[in-house]
Amino acid sequence: MIELYAITDNPGPPLPGVAGLRLVPFDGLAAVCTPASEAEPSPETLWRHEDIVEALMADRDLLPVRYGTRLDDEAAVARALEGRRDALAAALDRVRGTVELSVRVMAASGTPAPSPPDPADATSGADYLRLKAEADASSDEAARVVGDPLAELARESESARPRPPELFRAAYLVERGAVDAFVAEVARLQVERRGLAILCTGPWPPYSFAAR
Repeated sequence: MIELYAITDNPGPPLPGVAGLRLVPFDGLAAVCTPASEAEPSPETLWRHEDIVEALMADRDLLPVRYGTRLDDEAAVARALEGRRDALAAALDRVRGTVELSVRVMAASGTPAPSPPDPADATSGADYLRLKAEADASSDEAARVVGDPLAELARESESARPRPPELFRAAYLVERGAVDAFVAEVARLQVERRGLAILCTGPWPPYSFAAR
């Protein structure tokens, strides 16, 4: 049993010095894998997987593979990838030269922010609709004043459903050389929008953009 970490170009830079890390080549691309651990899935094994993908990301373009993707052997990897070479190459070209940055927006401490209403808290149907409209308006405003300016600095962006108390959540596909400018824009927006708390994390492997 082997565990997959990423799809990348082949040939490419030497692999990081992780025990057992090897390539399964296929027509100009390669799957990066190791013998699967016998350890039960846990936060520790998840973070080990993520550490390996991030080490690979440091000096190559890649399509990260989700944690827990396992196949019987290298022949099974080759069979799984058979017929998908062109699609994988196109996906790799899509993220080439980029990393992913994640942005979350919440109301700043001490600033009230409408949250998705609980029907039980509403005194009537009209009251529920009013509360929902207020929450939606706050999310739309956060997307406009934070999400839109950041999207201009990214190759692509993907918004996701905010998780309360978030107002806005998105991932951005950013050129490696533009990361500092992106982070500086987040800092500028934070100064400008004092009623919001803007959290930017990364750079990460481009999980949100690896497939479509």
